[in-house]
Amino acid sequence: MAVNNHLSTHKSDSGLHIVLHPLPLLEISDFITRGYQRDFKGAIVGALLGQQHGREITIEYSFTLKSNKSEDGTYQLDELFFSSRLEQMKQVHKDPALDLVGWYSLVPNSGPNKLHVPIHDKILCRNDSAVLLGFHAEDVINPGAGDPLPITIYEGNMEAVEGAGGEDAEMKDVSAPAAPRQKLKFRELPYTVDSGEAEMIAMQFIREGAATASLDSAEKHIVEQFEAKIAVDDGKGKRRAVAPTLPIRTSKQPHSNGNSLDKNAKLTKAEVEYMSALQNKYNAIKMMRSRIGLVIAYLESLHPGGATSHPSNRILRLVQALVTNVELASPEQDAALQEEMLQGVIDVGLIKLIASLVTSVNDVRETGKKFSTVESMKNSKGRGHVDMGPGGDNYGQSLML
Repeated sequence: MAVNNHLSTHKSDSGLHIVLHPLPLLEISDFITRGYQRDFKGAIVGALLGQQHGREITIEYSFTLKSNKSEDGTYQLDELFFSSRLEQMKQVHKDPALDLVGWYSLVPNSGPNKLHVPIHDKILCRNDSAVLLGFHAEDVINPGAGDPLPITIYEGNMEAVEGAGGEDAEMKDVSAPAAPRQKLKFRELPYTVDSGEAEMIAMQFIREGAATASLDSAEKHIVEQFEAKIAVDDGKGKRRAVAPTLPIRTSKQPHSNGNSLDKNAKLTKAEVEYMSALQNKYNAIKMMRSRIGLVIAYLESLHPGGATSHPSNRILRLVQALVTNVELASPEQDAALQEEMLQGVIDVGLIKLIASLVTSVNDVRETGKKFSTVESMKNSKGRGHVDMGPGGDNYGQSLML
């Protein structure tokens, strides 16, 4: 196995400890999935936002970044886009205030390479304690035992390396000692996975969906592997990721056929809805692909514009059905969307009216209290002037009321 010159042979002595939240993992996995589906050719890079308290760094949010490929094959960040998006994210995440703590990218299992060094140098200009979150795609395809998450977090460290010259190198000044050359190398950092109650509710909402489609055993097996990497409570309010513990099938155990689910499988409602939503999306995309392929095949089979031909009525009817179905589905979706938006506007208006009514009631109550106080003072003064007139013993005191 080749030695990675960009990976340090020493362990980290900086004392940094990373606390990773689940929302950045969702954003990173979504970015990688969309890039794979769309055949993305650029670099998958993004920024990490969090907080730093002493030697502890929290990674709480992330967003994607643009990059441009240089002539030497490396990638450089789009500085204008980076600065603009970073300021926008700081404006959004003010309480608590989040700042740039690092960046993420795809990293092979052997560690970072020369493609990661230029981008890390740019990030270090903004934060000298910036870290690199490396996502290992190989571990997703071929998961190994004891690896709960396919990620590794690195810190950059300048280390002295031997000079490039050898015995045949030209020595300009033999008497002067050769200064050691500094090179950026990466060291692995320990991390823990932490999540609050609000984050777990958000992840639960993202996973859930409403669908009634059936599933086959292959799709259930894939989702079971994904759901097996869960977070458990350690009893101290922290949550950590654990490796999947899957049952080992022996040769004596019967294999289930492809048309029925395992009767012993205990799936929760959220897991069933999650798998059903995926199946619905798959069916919709498959139907759309077949219809679009039909339209493309028909257009390719047409003769040039100047030639005369007899169109296929059957294909034209199918094309018309496709266009008609799209037009029929759009108004229904728009009507439901408009109804939901109107309901939201009504709810907001009702809340404002209730708040205004409560404020008015409080104002009326305060006015009543003040009016009652003024009336009581007037009544007391009136009684003082009537009871203690001229010639009385307390006439001088009545003037002081």
